Amino acid sequence: MTLLAGVRMQPPSRLARMRRGFASNDFLLLWSGQTVSKIGNGAYKVAVAWSVYQISKSTAAMGLVLALNVVPELALAMLGGTIADRISRRTVIIVADAIAAVATLGLAVASEVGALSINMLMVGALLLGVVSAFYGPAYAALKGQLPGVGGRGSANAWFTVSSNLARLAGPALAGMAFAAGGAGTVFGLDAASFALAVVTTYFVQVPSSPERPATLPAESESQRSSAGREMVQGLAYTVKARWLVITLAISLVANVACLAPYAVLLPDLVTVHGSGIGLLGLLCATEIGVGTLGAIAIGRMSSRLRPGTAMLTLCGLLGVGTLLLGLPGGHAPLLFAGVAMIGLGLSFDVIEQTLLQSLVPDRLLSRVYAVNTVVSYSLLPVGYTIAGLVAKHTGAAPVLAVGGVALIAACGVAAPHPEVRRLNTVAC
Repeated sequence: MTLLAGVRMQPPSRLARMRRGFASNDFLLLWSGQTVSKIGNGAYKVAVAWSVYQISKSTAAMGLVLALNVVPELALAMLGGTIADRISRRTVIIVADAIAAVATLGLAVASEVGALSINMLMVGALLLGVVSAFYGPAYAALKGQLPGVGGRGSANAWFTVSSNLARLAGPALAGMAFAAGGAGTVFGLDAASFALAVVTTYFVQVPSSPERPATLPAESESQRSSAGREMVQGLAYTVKARWLVITLAISLVANVACLAPYAVLLPDLVTVHGSGIGLLGLLCATEIGVGTLGAIAIGRMSSRLRPGTAMLTLCGLLGVGTLLLGLPGGHAPLLFAGVAMIGLGLSFDVIEQTLLQSLVPDRLLSRVYAVNTVVSYSLLPVGYTIAGLVAKHTGAAPVLAVGGVALIAACGVAAPHPEVRRLNTVAC
């Protein structure tokens, strides 16, 4: 921590230190450009869903479009992480955003001339899924190289805020743009947001480090390892790092037992108790709002937290929130308390990201992020399916209650582990 000179001057407040993260022009360039791009992506998802239903009137077609977007990202994430560790991550992000801009611009043109079809939407989803496999690991690792003045914890908090802003603003933008000009307008705005991200990222200057100099030296044939071997290196590092295994196990339980049922069953839970889409919208807004405030609070307190205990505590709160949603009665105050707990619990991501950036060697960081993505999210479709099928026979509440208890138990089991205590000594 850097203190201001002068014995009579008071140390800056934690909020002031957090805001000073934006004093870094490079951090601000990356954050602002990618935030606009994420908002465009949120609008794109709404436009795609509406376009598929307008054209096909088929839920099966919507499922296929979603699968074509998700499967390539998971299947190619390890390759994407390997590429990002080999070359400039900034370059990977620029190329990925440029390809995405061209793809969404193509959908915009096709929509405007009346040629948009299910096949085009499927190709677009597939291409964007492939792009995401390379963009995701590069972007996740690059964030750690641009911590700003406020430190990594503060920076990761602002990136979480960015994601939450996109969840709120993206659908709202889609609604207004769709009303004004149809799907073509929404796709065009998304293409423009990708183009802006390309420009802002182009001007970002990434500081070099001893592990990863700004210009990577050329390797001879004998020095250059295969991409397959490098992927295995990332996986091997993850398996050997016990703290990473614990973190991934908790994330997997959280996604499959809590977040998947929450995403699938919250609308049903609201409907069962006689409420409509208005309450559902308020609940979603509450979750995002509390999650945003939680991320900011974690960023402010990052230097004072015991990271291991704090991360498990927040995950436990996510479980408590899911459990509250599954309690009998389901009155509005209980639903709001549940989604608020879930939103606060989701801010554990700030700590997880900071630990990854602090403890994983930079040369392996993108690959480890890729492993994290594949392990954490590959079973989400299974979680969606199981939650929906079981809820048909038991109702939504028991599924949510059991999932919440499972996550609370997992956090309780992990809490006394020596690796968690070791994480408490890491400075964030």
